[in-house]
Amino acid sequence: MSDGTLDEAITDEQRAAVADFVVSVPMAAMVHSMQYEVVGANTLCEEVLGCPVEGMLGRPVSDFVPLGDRASAKNMAMQLEHGYPAAGSPDVQRPIGALRRVRRSDGEVVSCWMHVGISTIAGRRFIVALLDLVNPVVDDTVHWRDRAERDDLTGLLRRGPLLAHVDEWAVADSPVALAFVDVDRLKSINDAHGHAAGDAVLEAAGRRLQQWSPRGSVVGRYAGDEFVFAVTDGVGGSAFDTTRLAESVRAAICSEPVPFGSRLLGVSVSVGVAVREPNESSERLIQRADELMYRDKASGPA
Repeated sequence: MSDGTLDEAITDEQRAAVADFVVSVPMAAMVHSMQYEVVGANTLCEEVLGCPVEGMLGRPVSDFVPLGDRASAKNMAMQLEHGYPAAGSPDVQRPIGALRRVRRSDGEVVSCWMHVGISTIAGRRFIVALLDLVNPVVDDTVHWRDRAERDDLTGLLRRGPLLAHVDEWAVADSPVALAFVDVDRLKSINDAHGHAAGDAVLEAAGRRLQQWSPRGSVVGRYAGDEFVFAVTDGVGGSAFDTTRLAESVRAAICSEPVPFGSRLLGVSVSVGVAVREPNESSERLIQRADELMYRDKASGPA
């Protein structure tokens, strides 16, 4: 039987064999194809990922990997495919064990010890991942690492982790639309009502942008009163409507005033949206969006 290529669909017999395999595994197990499609999981995996087996099958495995970890997860798969054979088994690649983060169906990110290897099931090679949730001490360490990546005021990603996501998409040559957002007249708010009022506006702007942001997007606080929203469509490569995206970002943040004590503070933003051009770096993409944001600010009310 063939080992399986990009052109060969997984047969019903192979899917049934994978289903029998994961049932026999005494810990959380997920199986995906060499093209990263989930083809099997057991009920113990349901508990880890908060998703029924039926809801996992057919989905890209990246759906269960935090955005910032996807590049390293893909590197792990490539290491497996081209790695060293296991001792005494020249046809079996040596598995890899590592502390990894996974994303549950409710969006929560949890940490687990993961052991990943390649197995041949019904004549076809599959990647098998065994997951074991970490103990609270290790999980607390990961929690603090996650906190270090986030802005204290808004809870959004800091500039470094934010740019790492955009860099990842650029390296993969994925289509990206990036909105550079600046909160207007923040100094006037600080002068009139105090810096706590300005912080309230920034916190509300970041929270609203995060709550609105669709799947496949990332939001971060770039600096001071500046935010960045970026979204990719790595599958269809469909064109982005920059005008509509800018309007959606503005509406998400400015649809209602921000409560501060007994006052309601009006909030407005300037937005510049740029779509990544072929072979364009993330730095140049952000620079173009920043320039468009200033053009928007200059055209707005004084």
